Amino acid sequence: MKRIAYIIGILFMVSACTQAPLESQPLPRSFEYQPIKRDISTSFFTGVEIAPIQNEHVVTEIIGWYDDDTVLYLQEQEERSSIYKHHLSTGQSSSFVEVGGWITEVRANADYSLFAISQITVENEAHLVIIDRNGEIRQTIKDYGEEYTAYWNPYKLDTFILIAFLPDWDFETYVVDVSETKVRSINLEQSYVQWISATDVGYLKWEELEPNFQAPLYEVNVNSGEVKKWQDAVIAYMSFPDGLSLSVTVESVYDLYSTYTFYEEQNAYRHIEMPILNTYSEQWWIPYYSYDDVHGIFYYLRPQYSSDFFSYTDGFELVAYDIQKDAEEKLTVLERHVPIHISPGGAFLLFGDRFETVMDLSEGASIPLLEE
Repeated sequence: MKRIAYIIGILFMVSACTQAPLESQPLPRSFEYQPIKRDISTSFFTGVEIAPIQNEHVVTEIIGWYDDDTVLYLQEQEERSSIYKHHLSTGQSSSFVEVGGWITEVRANADYSLFAISQITVENEAHLVIIDRNGEIRQTIKDYGEEYTAYWNPYKLDTFILIAFLPDWDFETYVVDVSETKVRSINLEQSYVQWISATDVGYLKWEELEPNFQAPLYEVNVNSGEVKKWQDAVIAYMSFPDGLSLSVTVESVYDLYSTYTFYEEQNAYRHIEMPILNTYSEQWWIPYYSYDDVHGIFYYLRPQYSSDFFSYTDGFELVAYDIQKDAEEKLTVLERHVPIHISPGGAFLLFGDRFETVMDLSEGASIPLLEE
């Protein structure tokens, strides 16, 4: 068993250290000296009329995507939870899956052929239910822990890393093969991992007794168990289905901008600068983002300038960054920092605390999906 030193699973926050005294603070880099990005082509956008979910459906939240034209939404009634499919253009809703108890999270694999549903039963037991696109149960994980997180392998679509959380912040890690309905124990030091290749995952090795705002990035082969260090000092690391990955680094805690470095097959490829919103705590602010692996577009929310996280009120630019072309387009400005989620084909973008709004990227129009 391992003990969790830091909670790193939340996408927009990772561990950081408390700021040091302000003596010897270097001059910050000015945003005006950052490279000017070119506008990207909108040729990959395709428009369609969007029909909201009818108000007779009591919607707890919109979960995410089923395919490029269909969202999944959650209903909770008494002691049962139901997930429905809603087609954006026709407005038709249909049942997808229903379980007893409560659904706390749904994670799709890279091609949306399998879905991992975190469920708390009426008996207060934690299950992880794997279903296919037809809503049929393929595998049920239970009796491994009190809570589960699944990290799908984007290179082998029917496998994932299972994190089973135990009492007192302990956890154990497994590789799950859905096609074989097999669960195999592996040794991972951290509970937040990202797939680097078909066989390797990466994680930041945080030291429990020496808190820091950055940590070395390690990779481990899930078959052989071989571990090696890739980078020395990283704040956050994310990977994407097409061999692309992203690290967040900063030269010092005094900087006003952090560096986001994109890698192709672990080779540095592109860099962008991000204004920092200071939390003055042990949490480092990371903006919400979503990646379109079909067109290679990285969507993210960017503050207008570096500031204090709790007092900043000037909105967030929704930016579409074409990684290959090193070109960006500002799509709109959102008043608040809210989650975003690109559709599988890259035509639509969900945003909002409940994913209650969808943006048609061909028109630049935002349409509420939940009727008042």
